[in-house]
Amino acid sequence: MGIKTLSPLMYIDVHMRPEISEELVGKVIEKWKMENKIGIEVPKSKVIEEILLRYLEATAKIKAGSNKRDKLLRKFIQVSQLIKKPKVRSNSVMIDSTDFGSITINSKRYNNDVIVSYKDVVREGKTQKRHLISKKDLDILLKEKPDVVVIGTGQDGYLQISPDVFNFSKQKGIEFFDLETPEAIKKFNQLYASGRKVVCYMHVTC
Repeated sequence: MGIKTLSPLMYIDVHMRPEISEELVGKVIEKWKMENKIGIEVPKSKVIEEILLRYLEATAKIKAGSNKRDKLLRKFIQVSQLIKKPKVRSNSVMIDSTDFGSITINSKRYNNDVIVSYKDVVREGKTQKRHLISKKDLDILLKEKPDVVVIGTGQDGYLQISPDVFNFSKQKGIEFFDLETPEAIKKFNQLYASGRKVVCYMHVTC
């Protein structure tokens, strides 16, 4: 049975052997995170804790102080070092505030809708249809390869979102937030500061 037909935890139980490679364990970790919808930003201890628990269960019959068990434990500790710690940004992009018809980013005022990316890119935003985020609009945002999309639906939330936008985001495993623009700004800043790959569309009127 291959890795695609077994859950990561089952896979560890079945394949826990002294000759297990770091590459294999890396695949198990990635599979585990994907099935649990956990991004790379999760603290490495959370991932490794779950896997080490299964490791210890799988090696329970091996004497605790044996060279074989110690060797396997060291192998997993080495693999844990391969998982990156969360990246914390120093806020190169900060959305300061919004008023009806404008938004201020890094102290610069924009009198139009904007798209802001975790890549520190700010550009004018314009929907294909008035007051509607369509699948085509989403495609533009996804060119930035985000794992989170935030839509600011306006000061009073009048910007509508097409159902296929929600459906496509869910299919691709992309977190999606639609909030009135003042709240969407807070959400974007929070996600950006925590190191997430977030992109937003901010509607600045009604």
